[in-house]
Amino acid sequence: MPVRQFRIYVDGSLFYHPNLSKLAITQAKVSEDAESIDCLTLSAPHNHPYLTSIRPMASVIVCKKGDDVVFEGRALDDGSDFYNTHTWTCESCLSYLKDTLQPPFSYKGPLKGLLEQFLSVHNASVEDQKKIQLGNVTVKDDSDYISYSSSDYSVTMDAIKNKLLDTHGGYLQMRYVGDVKYLDYLADFNTASVQTVEYGKNLLDVKITRDHTERVTALIPLGAKKKTTDEDGNETESDERVDITSVNGGKNYIYDEEAVKEIGWIWVSEVWEDVTLPGNLLRKAKNRLTELSAGVVSMELSILDESDSGADIGDIRARMYVNCLSKPHGIDGRYLVVSRTRDYLNPSGNTITIGASGVTLTSAAAKQDKNLSALEDDLFGHTTKIESISGKVDTINAQKMYRTELQVDGVSIFKAKGQASTMRCLVYSWDKDITDTLPSSAFNWHRKSSNEAADAEWNTHHTGMKTISISTEDVQDNASFFCEVTI
Repeated sequence: MPVRQFRIYVDGSLFYHPNLSKLAITQAKVSEDAESIDCLTLSAPHNHPYLTSIRPMASVIVCKKGDDVVFEGRALDDGSDFYNTHTWTCESCLSYLKDTLQPPFSYKGPLKGLLEQFLSVHNASVEDQKKIQLGNVTVKDDSDYISYSSSDYSVTMDAIKNKLLDTHGGYLQMRYVGDVKYLDYLADFNTASVQTVEYGKNLLDVKITRDHTERVTALIPLGAKKKTTDEDGNETESDERVDITSVNGGKNYIYDEEAVKEIGWIWVSEVWEDVTLPGNLLRKAKNRLTELSAGVVSMELSILDESDSGADIGDIRARMYVNCLSKPHGIDGRYLVVSRTRDYLNPSGNTITIGASGVTLTSAAAKQDKNLSALEDDLFGHTTKIESISGKVDTINAQKMYRTELQVDGVSIFKAKGQASTMRCLVYSWDKDITDTLPSSAFNWHRKSSNEAADAEWNTHHTGMKTISISTEDVQDNASFFCEVTI
């Protein structure tokens, strides 16, 4: 079975491949968040041959696993440590929407049309690499007709957040089809993992956080400012806002009776600037109070992803549902993966978070019920595949995941004749140092300089060694060194 290997490309050129020791890196961690911009933390040693190819804010960095794009974006910065290991913090291409401005506008029409307008303005202001096309839009307004205006210039991402996300809810999702980037605006996610997370199988650790500090039991909702018309037909905006008194038995508030009995009255007021009808305001307020009264429960699960074993099965990603079962922890159901941290060099450190980032288990459960049929349809037909890979996680440790690390005792850059340093190649299986268990014959050192013939001669004298000594005699003008390990 072919292994879906993880690779990194910078501006279309290969930067990392697990089978090429000269392209070794020390960190590749992707963090996905359903409610934010995904990010990548990438580190490479000082002797990486393409260390200078990453140009912050300019280079396009693409991470692939098999044929799937798991990250695409740009580096924000470039830092280095004592050993001259370089680390870049990168953000996904969704951040391109922070590069453009929306001019003052007035819009009336369907909700989808406003997002289309924002993207059209964005695309007209950027180069081809940053252009983003309108994808699937499943978020809808009750009347599918909205009216918005702005007298200021605003960052495109802020405009989307303020006019759409904060008002109508939903999630943004980048989707890649060939070289085209699509932005989906979804009321809920409709994909589910064919994997399950299960106690005693692939669940390594559980961390449950119950935050009650932000719980609310009573809510006063307010809508848009009311407008009045004078005798001449001129419309003016008053300071009075739409409320729910007329549709809520004369009361301008709602409350959760059970929560009040439990913790008492805790009040808050929220404003929905776009809501002009009391009935719509009441509906939004009830949904909001359900979340506020429950508090936030965050469950972080450390897992082994079955796809890391080489199984032909999709990864567990943020923005999808997954079945989780751990009876000792009271976890049993289908949950939305709100965030996902994926360490591609150390898969044992992978985590998923369900019910975090302001998403309560109550609201998540409502979404699960709503989409149960669709998810079951999506999973139908995968039973055989799931059964065929059952138990494959048990073989992950046997198959191993290896990485190397160069340890330098001395200076990394010679500045005076007669200087010397000692270099040792360390080998890790997952996060365990296994260097001492390997024979010296497995270690072969290589030098790369401007003199290929001399490099070849040098290489023949530096085989079968875990540790070597490097002096100024080994470096003419400049040279880099790496170790190839055969296991």
